[in-house]
Amino acid sequence: LNYFDGALVDRYLDNFTAFHMTKLTEITGFYYRFINSMLNNTSKPPPGNRSSNEHVSELVQETLKLAAKTKPYCSWGNYYWTACPAATARITDMGVCVTVDVRKLAKLRRKNDTSSDDADALPAIGNSLRGLTMYVDVSSQAIKYRSYQYLGYKTVLHEPDEEPLPLSSGFLVSGDTTVEVEVTKTVKMGLPKPYKAFGSGSCVDTLSPSFVNPLKRFQKYSKEVCEAECLINFVVKICGGCKHFLHPGNESVCPVDRLAECYRHAQRKYYGTNVNGSSEKSDCKCPMPCRQAMYQAAVTTSPFHKTQFFKDILTTKNLTMNQTVVYFHIFFSDPVVSEMKQVAVFSAEGLLGNIGGQIGLFMGFSLITVAEMLELIFLLVTRGRNLDERVKRHKKSEAAAKAALQA
Repeated sequence: LNYFDGALVDRYLDNFTAFHMTKLTEITGFYYRFINSMLNNTSKPPPGNRSSNEHVSELVQETLKLAAKTKPYCSWGNYYWTACPAATARITDMGVCVTVDVRKLAKLRRKNDTSSDDADALPAIGNSLRGLTMYVDVSSQAIKYRSYQYLGYKTVLHEPDEEPLPLSSGFLVSGDTTVEVEVTKTVKMGLPKPYKAFGSGSCVDTLSPSFVNPLKRFQKYSKEVCEAECLINFVVKICGGCKHFLHPGNESVCPVDRLAECYRHAQRKYYGTNVNGSSEKSDCKCPMPCRQAMYQAAVTTSPFHKTQFFKDILTTKNLTMNQTVVYFHIFFSDPVVSEMKQVAVFSAEGLLGNIGGQIGLFMGFSLITVAEMLELIFLLVTRGRNLDERVKRHKKSEAAAKAALQA
């Protein structure tokens, strides 16, 4: 929740940059309610040399290296790893996070256990004795100029190939706790145009071979990622062509002191309303994908603390433990995935068949009747002309006969 490790911030940022970094890493609502006015009215940036954008980028890269080097302990089923081989560090809108792909753990388990045919699949039984287990720790060293030091983590459940967006999704986990997360998965499948996807507008079939991802900053399309890209593009526009150092893109990184002002200004303008009631966000058109995977999590926690025995060991070894630790256990309550699939009530063929059946029921129509009607029309068109000509000749002959008699 603190975006960056306090020790790395002290190492790579000077006081001036760390002061402005506070404006970028506070929780948005709390920042606008309290911190913004406090900083503007009572605090001034401390003197010192500005850290260059390269130093900020170096902070991000060093945090990535630290996260990649200190992989968490994890287990899958009855296999354990002291450094989780499926954990990868990545940059998100809340700093550097660690993503664990359980598919990789399942493949490693399959290599170690060739006797099981379904070792690469989810457990056949869903219960709290199975699933993914991790020990996660991070330094709790205070960060300069922060109004609050958060003791916890943000956890996001998502598809392996989707972009995690911790600012807009996930749940909070307090530090120094044991956490059990019971997960259920639901997949919604909607129909593309011209149908309405679940009654809320049309959707985009991202699984179609003809689908082209309209996003430029993210590889996988989703409604949430599309909206995130709209905000990033608007921030680049407001900040004069430069981007946030945590946002993807090819633009240059904004100076931190400038970014601290224009980023918050862009947020207010993007999510606020104009005089006419419109907003910049309303211009962002992001249809839902026709396939949506949703994870529901039931979270239970129990705090723990260091015992005196553990403290005595640290004292004996001349060690200190300035860490925030969480024991995670994530499991499926049921290995069966619920699928909600939208189907068309009427297809084109079914609609024609229904119309034909109704006509046949109430008017006695059938295919034979239609054929007979077509035959009658054909006869009227072709033979009707000949009949008309014979009638005309007959009338002429009668008229000629009458004229002869009168003569």
